[in-house]
Amino acid sequence: MTTYIIKRLFLLVPVLLGVSLTTFLLLRLTPGDPATSILGVQATPVEVARIRKALGLDKPWYVQYGIWLGNIFQGDLGVSYQSKKPVAELVRQRFPATLELTVAALLFSTLLAIPIGILTAIKRNTAADHAFTSFGLFGISMPDFWFAILLILVFSLYLGWFPASGRSPWAAGIGKYFKHLVLPALALGLFNIGALMRFTRSSMLEVIGQDYIRTARAKGLSENRVVLHHALRNALIPTITVLGLQIGYALGGSVIIEQVFAWPGIGWLALTAINQRDYPVVMAVVLINALVFVLSNLIVDVLYTWVNPRIRISEEAA
Repeated sequence: MTTYIIKRLFLLVPVLLGVSLTTFLLLRLTPGDPATSILGVQATPVEVARIRKALGLDKPWYVQYGIWLGNIFQGDLGVSYQSKKPVAELVRQRFPATLELTVAALLFSTLLAIPIGILTAIKRNTAADHAFTSFGLFGISMPDFWFAILLILVFSLYLGWFPASGRSPWAAGIGKYFKHLVLPALALGLFNIGALMRFTRSSMLEVIGQDYIRTARAKGLSENRVVLHHALRNALIPTITVLGLQIGYALGGSVIIEQVFAWPGIGWLALTAINQRDYPVVMAVVLINALVFVLSNLIVDVLYTWVNPRIRISEEAA
């Protein structure tokens, strides 16, 4: 297991290099110029050329990428073109907010979707199954930004139960903190609920029909023990896979949700940086998202052996 994890960590390097190079080239191909964004459209060509030289944008793209890459290996994410602050500092300030939102959305979706998936599998073709399946389709089909707007209209503007935007610090009180967190977490977790519920349901249906489940029932084991102890552990393998992928998707999807709810996370930071052509900030956020995505998949592989001890990761698997 240790050797496998070490090999997977070494594989992070080419993956992150590929992601960074692709992002770097796409940013350079995107219309717009950081110097013009800094100075404004009224700037003269001489002023624009001066800023481009100061930022190193007058050099060939491969030279710029080499300089950026060398700084990354030294732990330097660069300096923001707009705020003149170190990018590491900006990310450090914003990442906790995104992490809170992502964790809350995943907890909400997991704690709701897995029990519903189990219930619909046990109660197959009943009214409850049809109702929850329709709810799952609604979650998958509904765009998260549209659902976010509906939540604001109903629970903020009409009922006044929750604030429409912003993030409250812990120091302001736990109640106020969670009130600001509820709606963004619901909006971000809706898609996850639908996907996790459907995967759990289909996995449970497949497992429940296996011979060893019928044998367990024939031995006189209670239905709860058969479902939770024998069936669920095997059915959770595909669900854990989807959950691991959704960690990365939640981080990426938080860009829109953070914009709608004015949530001060790295998604909002990245979107602002893209509009301002703030290349160092965009590169840092994309790199962090890619790192989290790959690490979450590694954690999923390790969790397989915990959920089902019969699974063993061989040394050749890496």
